[in-house]
Amino acid sequence: MATIISLSLLGISLTPFYQSLAAEDAKNLTGKGNITYETSDIETPPVDPEHPEKVVDPGTEYTKTTGLLRFDMIPAFHFGAQEISKKDMVYSVNAQLFMDDTPARPNYIQITDNRGTLDGWEVSVKQDTPFESQKDKTKILKGAVLSFDKQWLNSTMPKDTQPTVMKDAIKMDEVGASYPIAKAEQGKGAGTWVIPFGSTGEVEGQEKTLSPLLNADGKPVTDASFNNKPIYKNSGIQLFVPGAIQKDPVKYKTVLTWTLSELS
Repeated sequence: MATIISLSLLGISLTPFYQSLAAEDAKNLTGKGNITYETSDIETPPVDPEHPEKVVDPGTEYTKTTGLLRFDMIPAFHFGAQEISKKDMVYSVNAQLFMDDTPARPNYIQITDNRGTLDGWEVSVKQDTPFESQKDKTKILKGAVLSFDKQWLNSTMPKDTQPTVMKDAIKMDEVGASYPIAKAEQGKGAGTWVIPFGSTGEVEGQEKTLSPLLNADGKPVTDASFNNKPIYKNSGIQLFVPGAIQKDPVKYKTVLTWTLSELS
């Protein structure tokens, strides 16, 4: 699964405080001081979507962009290996795991706006291709629909600068169509923001969407790519596959394009 992205950050420079004497025998001194802020495109590392003050290590399977307005993290989405079924099925995505001691979290994207203009931005996503076999593109999951739900915003920035997210579930039932995810009006959205899809249930006001993946014996299934951490499923992102369509024992993939744009 591939993705396309773009985003940003900021740095600070200080000039020294100084004093000037009006006369050698002056009893009162006047002082001057100033500070200059400069835009910066220094990389912002991924943060914990439920505790954004904490930097995390999601491994290497994510993409990012550079610039003053950018995506810091766009993850890949995995739905795992499934048995072929003639029934309509809904599969939940594997939740985000980390290489450090951070537990499983809802899948999320991360955005930084360090332009310093407060001009606003918006995020959308588009499915470029159907779910298809990479070896034989005639093998397609016809009618498969990817959906995003339970999206919310988190940041260390003030609440009154918070962008808005789509409240309803986003069902991507048209390949090639663009679906809005979030929008920061003018005056909002500066700094770093995460948009999680779902929650562990540990954040006030957010519905729990994560549950452990268990094998037939009721034991946790682990992921060797993340130091054998237990896999969790996240119902915040799901894939619907009709039962009546042809399914072959192959890996199906799609391409998502994420767009972060300035408000016009």
